[in-house]
Amino acid sequence: MKKIWLVALSTYRRRVRSGMFLILTLGLPVLMVIAGALPWLMHRGTELAPVGYVDHTGRLATVTQVTVDDLSLSLIPFDDEDAARAAFLRDDIEGYLVIPVGYCEGEPTTYYGARQPDESAHTVLNAFMRRAILADQPEWVLERLHDVSQITYVAQDTGEELVSGPGLIFRMALPAVLAILFGLLLLTGVSQMGTAIVREKEQRAMEMVITSLNARELVAGKVLGLSLLSLTQMTVWGIAGGGAAMLALSGSMDLATLHVPWGAIIWAIALGVPTYLLYAVLAAGLGILAGDSQQAQQLAGVLGLVGMAPFWLVAPLIGA
Repeated sequence: MKKIWLVALSTYRRRVRSGMFLILTLGLPVLMVIAGALPWLMHRGTELAPVGYVDHTGRLATVTQVTVDDLSLSLIPFDDEDAARAAFLRDDIEGYLVIPVGYCEGEPTTYYGARQPDESAHTVLNAFMRRAILADQPEWVLERLHDVSQITYVAQDTGEELVSGPGLIFRMALPAVLAILFGLLLLTGVSQMGTAIVREKEQRAMEMVITSLNARELVAGKVLGLSLLSLTQMTVWGIAGGGAAMLALSGSMDLATLHVPWGAIIWAIALGVPTYLLYAVLAAGLGILAGDSQQAQQLAGVLGLVGMAPFWLVAPLIGA
């Protein structure tokens, strides 16, 4: 057993220092964190460019400032569209909203600007319309109208509460994300395993150590070392992905209310690690049978497709 661990540690140390491993292991997390931080940075204390509006109904209250969470929007009322258009051409406003005479009867509003309002601007404009229509209503009414259909889901067996919104989406999507990460780990891991065994044969390393190690100890050490390498990579990716998700969600919800499904994560680890080791051993066996690295990669690809077989059942199960 000691010799197996020596081979595993030697393999792990040699591979973990390689440039390609460092690029793949650290490069992807950096991209994930940047992608997750962009929405957080864009929504943090954002003051949107001023927007004008023309009220043809004559029934809406005058509103000059609206704040929703960390978003703030200044509004400028105009008597007619010509005045609003002139202000837009002078770059005094980002755009202007025209509220038609028949708005109260269902006629839609029209926004004029250089580009379509993004989600943040759309949210604040909706808040402006609610405040202009219900100017005499208390603040809690406007806040309630912001999301009138918010539902809390309670699991009967565990009592866990989930509120509709980003938190519920996170809870439902996490098992699928874990499955995809395991699939990536499986595809990359079995390919590395087979080629590593073939490389040992081509470099005649087996003959060099056969006097002190038997074949079982050598293969077991290689499998264990490369498995630890893949699990290290997956751990780094998982931590970075979790951090990126937290950054992305922090702009749209209170993270204190986020329920992390630890049960799903524990089950994923408990079932994923032994399954990966099983496929790693099978890939090592195929590497022993393969004649060269190209053939080993082809056999590993077939084995990876077999490991991804549960994904083929996703569509039928959802349809059922």
